[in-house]
Amino acid sequence: MRSAVAKQHGLDERLVGQLSATDPDLTDAQIAAIDFATALMTDPAGISADLRARLHRHYSREQLIELALDVMKWSYQKVPVALGVDSEVNPGRLTDLVFDDDGNWVRPT
Repeated sequence: MRSAVAKQHGLDERLVGQLSATDPDLTDAQIAAIDFATALMTDPAGISADLRARLHRHYSREQLIELALDVMKWSYQKVPVALGVDSEVNPGRLTDLVFDDDGNWVRPT
C-alpha cells in the first residue's frame, strides 16, 4: 500500500525505487533518517553511536521521537507478513492508503 497523502506530495514508484542511502541526490539528513529507519526496523539495539551523532546533527529531540514513532507505526505489518498471515487488499497491485478526517483508515472499495 502507498499513502495517498504521500502521493499527493510527490511520491511515485520511481522515487520509491530510488530511495536508498547511496542515492547522491539525498541530503545527509535524509540519509541519516533512512539509516535510522533501517536500523530501527532490523536491529534497534545495534544503532551505533555514529548514527546517533548524525541524527542529532540534523534533527531535534522532538523530531527524532516523531521519526521513531512514524517508523514504528508504519512497521506494524512486518509481523503478519513474516508469519504469512497478511492478506492483500487488492491482490497483485498496490493500493492507495487513505485516511478520513479522524485519521481512520478508509478501506478501498
